[in-house]
Amino acid sequence: MILRILICFLLVLTLPGCGGSPVVAPTLPSGIALQDVCDRYHVSWQWDGVTQVVMLEYKGNKAKALVGSPVVLLGREKIVLSSPLRRDHSTIYVPEDFEDKVLAPFGVSMGRMPQLEGFSRVHAIVIDAGHGGKDQGTMAPSGMNEKEIVLDIAKRLRVLLEGSGIKVIMTRDTDQFITLPQRTQIAAQSGADLFISIHVNSNQDKAIHGLLVYYIETIEKRYLTEAQRKINEHIFTQRLNPVASRTLQTIVADMMEALKTAQSQKLAKMIVREARQEGRLNVRGDGMRFCHFYVVRNTLVPAVLVETGFLSNRQERAKLVSPDHRQKIAEIIARGVLDYAND
Repeated sequence: MILRILICFLLVLTLPGCGGSPVVAPTLPSGIALQDVCDRYHVSWQWDGVTQVVMLEYKGNKAKALVGSPVVLLGREKIVLSSPLRRDHSTIYVPEDFEDKVLAPFGVSMGRMPQLEGFSRVHAIVIDAGHGGKDQGTMAPSGMNEKEIVLDIAKRLRVLLEGSGIKVIMTRDTDQFITLPQRTQIAAQSGADLFISIHVNSNQDKAIHGLLVYYIETIEKRYLTEAQRKINEHIFTQRLNPVASRTLQTIVADMMEALKTAQSQKLAKMIVREARQEGRLNVRGDGMRFCHFYVVRNTLVPAVLVETGFLSNRQERAKLVSPDHRQKIAEIIARGVLDYAND
């Protein structure tokens, strides 16, 4: 958000008139995707496309609802939601009070996230699930691979952040191969305020374990002229104002880089702090490392890469199999993001 205000202010001072057409945000579906809610809380569900009946089950508790109706039957109890369930193509959406009125009585532990405050610097985030498709990432002897683990964590993180009022753009939400340049270009086109890449670590030393958050402290001059970086800078500045001069683009890029390095470190600290809070997650050393990873250095906004654990470590590998542990990781990252956004 700070970046957009700073850049737009500079454009107004430098160029005659406002320039360009207003950017109209796409209309997003109202409510929450039932699939995401059930995945987050490990609730089983199914939908009959003929009768339009939705069935839910959690630890022996069952509920039934009808698409197009706000009524949910929880055992013999009738619960009325704030709005009806609705369907958009093959996706079922439920209203915001679905969790409190339906899932809470099920006995589901909510683990509420703080909400985005009105003055927040963050309104949109790119979540980058590493690897995908033909690129499996780190592999465990058991056959578990990184691409599946990080996609699951990324989806959980999306649900948490969207529930707190942040728009989320995914570089991938399926088992799809996306190149590194494409990932950074998605970030440049999205207008997001932050970029978070999610990975799983590995090391020949099987004893090494713990979460690590990587960020860029300074960027070497040779990286400033990378072809993809120049493409991303052009996309970003053209999106703000199509008549921006080359000189102005350079000024904007320099301003963004200075802000990015400072804010990336701050975001990394917030995530590590949340991981250490009450011993929620093992952290390696101080939990932070400098890096020049491609997706971190070629994004224009504050960016971090989170290594969520070591698949090479037996104890950590066993945890990464657990949906509850992946949910814990997602909650830690989400809380770190919200701490940063609301600071």
